[in-house]
Amino acid sequence: MFRTGPDRSSLEQILCDLLRGRGIEFIEQFSTRSGFVLDFVIPPCYAIETDGPCHDSSKSKKRDRFRDKILKNEGWKIFRIKYNYFMNRIY
Repeated sequence: MFRTGPDRSSLEQILCDLLRGRGIEFIEQFSTRSGFVLDFVIPPCYAIETDGPCHDSSKSKKRDRFRDKILKNEGWKIFRIKYNYFMNRIY
């Protein structure tokens, strides 16, 4: 399932608008070989993950580290943007 329009988080929408505004081509909700879905992909190998508050728990952080390790082994370069960090710098 692809999250677009009203189904996007506010951070995903902001990032989408920023990338488009800068003419950067990207793919949203990209499925990888390992079955993970990346929030944004800038071909050929850059992935941007938008991490809202649900990523702050220790269990979520552990899951994200595991996921990133698998994705890096597939050749992805992962960039995580924390909601609070990002929002505090643009507003």
